[in-house]
Amino acid sequence: MLLYGPPGTGKTSLSRAYSKENKIPICVVDSDRLVSSLLGDTIKNIRQVVELSASIAKKNGAFILFFDEIDAIGSERSNVHEVGEIKRAVISFLQAIDKVIYEGVPLAIFGATNHQHQLDSAIWRRFTFHLEFDFPNFELRKEIIESFMDRIKIGGIEVEKPIYDKLNEEFNKINSFIIDLKKKSGKSKFELEAVFVKEEIEKKGEPEGILTVSHGYSGSDIERGTRVALFKAIGNSESLKYNILKNSLKLVGGTKIHVERQDVLSSSIQ
Repeated sequence: MLLYGPPGTGKTSLSRAYSKENKIPICVVDSDRLVSSLLGDTIKNIRQVVELSASIAKKNGAFILFFDEIDAIGSERSNVHEVGEIKRAVISFLQAIDKVIYEGVPLAIFGATNHQHQLDSAIWRRFTFHLEFDFPNFELRKEIIESFMDRIKIGGIEVEKPIYDKLNEEFNKINSFIIDLKKKSGKSKFELEAVFVKEEIEKKGEPEGILTVSHGYSGSDIERGTRVALFKAIGNSESLKYNILKNSLKLVGGTKIHVERQDVLSSSIQ
């Protein structure tokens, strides 16, 4: 299975959760660490990881081998910027997968990438399933934020009620806006939400609510912002307030804007 999408959207977390839920051991490999400057070592590293995982799978009956940032060893071979060692690594990886399939080894190979467009087309074809991860829409962000607030309360820190009240109020406002707009458009909720955010900024100069501020944030971004807010509240010996959380989320920023800038930069280089 190939999992692709922006960083921080839960690709690795979902794989670990799947492993735990189904009681299947998992090995998470940082693909970048398999790459060596020494000729032939990258290929050797890939083969060793796959062969070791295959042997464990044969003994256990099932095993998951998860390649994080798989583009490090699976970049498009036609890319003029790729060196010969990486191109040979792609071939080696494909051969390793084919061997596992041919021998019927109960080894599930997962791959995750933030740069799906850089993957070799043959790598794409080897994965039977492709699962896209995107930035959470306002509904999911509300759930994520509330789950963090609940965990903070369990930890003994007071979370002021206005956080929940204002989240609900803003949620209803965005939802109402999207329902009206969706009748005239076939766009996704996330795309329509972007229209809402744009109009809010045009009217008021900046986003006012937490859900609007966090548009284009990943779950990891929200977690970082929540931690900053928590440290501020603890440092000031006070409860976690709405404005502390909102300003902390603003401070950490969202991944989406960085991804867009990176895409623009990559396009200009090419």
